[in-house]
Amino acid sequence: MSDSESSRPTEQWGSKLGVILAVAGSAVGLGNFLRFPGQAAANGGGAFMIPYFISFLIVGIPICWAEWTMGRYGGKFGFHSSPGIFSVLWRNPLSKYIGSLGLLIPVVIYMYYVYIESWCLAYAFYYATGDLDLGKNPASYSNFFTELTGQVSDGAIISGDHDSDGRVEFALQPIFWFFLITFVVNFYFIYRGLSKGIERFCKFAMPLLILAAIGVAIRVLTLPEQPLPEPWPRSLPQALPTSQWDTLKETALAPKTTPPEMRKSVVTAFNHYFDGIQENQEGYDGDIPVLPPVGFANSDQGMGIAMGYLRAGDKAEPYVTWLHKVHEDLSQSQKLQLQDLERSQTSLVTELQATVKAQTLLKAAADHKGAPPPAEAMAKFQEDEVALKEQLKGITAKRKEIIASTGAGAMPSLLPFLVTINEKLTNDQWTEAQERYAALEVARLRRTVFNGLGYMWNPDLSRLFEANVWLAAAGQIFFSLSIGFGIILTYASYLRRDDDVVLSGLTASSTNEFCEVVLGGLVAIPSTFLFLGMASTISVIEKGSTFGLGFNTLPAVFANMPAGRWIGMIWFGLLFLAGITSSLSMLQPAIAFLEEGFNLKRRASVSALGLMTLSGALTVIYFSHNVTALDTMDFWVGTFAIFVLATIEVILFGWVIGIKASFAEAHRGADMHIPRVFGFILKFVTPVFLLTIFAFWLQQNFADRVQQMFDNPAVMLTVLYLIIILLFMFLLISLAAEQWRKIGLGEKEVAE
Repeated sequence: MSDSESSRPTEQWGSKLGVILAVAGSAVGLGNFLRFPGQAAANGGGAFMIPYFISFLIVGIPICWAEWTMGRYGGKFGFHSSPGIFSVLWRNPLSKYIGSLGLLIPVVIYMYYVYIESWCLAYAFYYATGDLDLGKNPASYSNFFTELTGQVSDGAIISGDHDSDGRVEFALQPIFWFFLITFVVNFYFIYRGLSKGIERFCKFAMPLLILAAIGVAIRVLTLPEQPLPEPWPRSLPQALPTSQWDTLKETALAPKTTPPEMRKSVVTAFNHYFDGIQENQEGYDGDIPVLPPVGFANSDQGMGIAMGYLRAGDKAEPYVTWLHKVHEDLSQSQKLQLQDLERSQTSLVTELQATVKAQTLLKAAADHKGAPPPAEAMAKFQEDEVALKEQLKGITAKRKEIIASTGAGAMPSLLPFLVTINEKLTNDQWTEAQERYAALEVARLRRTVFNGLGYMWNPDLSRLFEANVWLAAAGQIFFSLSIGFGIILTYASYLRRDDDVVLSGLTASSTNEFCEVVLGGLVAIPSTFLFLGMASTISVIEKGSTFGLGFNTLPAVFANMPAGRWIGMIWFGLLFLAGITSSLSMLQPAIAFLEEGFNLKRRASVSALGLMTLSGALTVIYFSHNVTALDTMDFWVGTFAIFVLATIEVILFGWVIGIKASFAEAHRGADMHIPRVFGFILKFVTPVFLLTIFAFWLQQNFADRVQQMFDNPAVMLTVLYLIIILLFMFLLISLAAEQWRKIGLGEKEVAE
């Protein structure tokens, strides 16, 4: 071995605990506390945990062990980056270029992840200063978040207002400075190296993060039951000034008012209410629990029922009395049944509308050609339409059966007032709409934390037959454990040749699962349920936005909590810490590559990587409209490339190296052995599972994503940027390979 190679700087972990906490830190991040609870609640609650833990056992743990083992093996040959490690795992000229994914993935994810971290830092700071006290209206926080992150337009973060001549003034917005602080903090610890920087920070940050999460979880679990709000037609009169309520009521009573027009007036009234509470204006009562209409209550039919109630006046009292009687008599399980029926009906109605629309389009296309529509296709659509209508009839009948079981008698009808509403519905349709609206009212659960936990964890076993649920579970495991990133390969390569990888890998994964399932599952959804209620919680979950839950909804939840300002500060401080522990790990693979490929010192490699990642981060910051660049990078690198790399790793471990040789390497110095059944799982089950999931995923997402490149120039530019980065990495790998060949690196094991 040449002098140049032997002088190349080498690093090692300071302790076994340090490497476990560092690997756990790379996995524990925003996905644990925001993405996981939303995924679980949206995909069957407790039922989601079945495919989740199956994915953990046949994908998460096996790939984790494979990465730890292959990383340590590559480290024996002096390699600490995936191109070098792949070159000794598979002695093929192409292997090192396949390993480029292990550089591309963490580097690109860092480019946008560090920006998201800065959002958390900004929120924690604004909570500490009191500037994030925006009241109880989620819309206020949504507007704040949109403006803070520059989603209004591209370039909004680096430009200010227009001057007197109409020109845009150059002005860096506050979030840019939070980004710079976050960027510098990351590189400070990265520059200090593996043991003095990353390991030392994770030893401090991980226990603090877990303690903070436990503290917030305890606070949520000990919150008292919240009053159950009445629907807005009965609660707003008590919460608004008389003049404002009279104006809203006049709109409802006006014969020409349509439900969509009424909805606009209701939205305006709620905005006035939330603003009035925040500014302590006279006439607004913040002690009255009031929630905006969501779901069916916010539809045209639901708004029509509310208008009919207001038009009925005192004559609606029998209906209100009946509602209270049914609500009291229904059991918890019956209320949950009614909620399940509502979700099923919403889904079926959407499917029915799509079927009817497809028939209309097919007929229109045939008429345009002057020919009859395809008989077979039309027959299939009509058959589907009949089947869907039958299912809807079954839901209506079941709903009536549940309510009738209370013995409260027939529902007092508002039909004489509903038929006066400017909406083209038959009497039967109005009656069915009132029954559906009433079922939502009587199915309201007591707003306790434990009912919130029940909503999240009670299993809906019918969801197990949906492919999307399994896709979501597998995707969450990838996202959560950081497998397929290339990070664990690099971290494990710094282990000594007899350091344990089996128990260490299992411990790091278990730490992540504790943070995700136990701590992440106890905060976001239960607290949202407690303060915003069932309907609003469902609405948030159905939107499927991690950002919406974390930065729009939870701040409104904290605003309802005693000492919510400080809970919010701790929560977003926790998210910032979780983000930092993850992002610190993302650049080590590329730093290791620059050091071993070009014999660079730490300062030079960190500086070079800093410039590259800064260019990518600025791309994300500039193309801020609807977070376009961030979303594009997250899809093509943070999802697509991760699936590809993880699948390649499993094939390498199980087929190229072979299970026997792989397990022999894994068991060297191991405190425990991998159960033999995992040999079969790693060789057959995991790759088949991954390829199946990947095929379904491509079918659902790939075509739309490709089309986006042609529809949106910002998406195309971001993809081109990613391609340039990948080609640049190919060039660097080619140059590094020549250097390795000259010094003989990788040909034999190196001395420790």
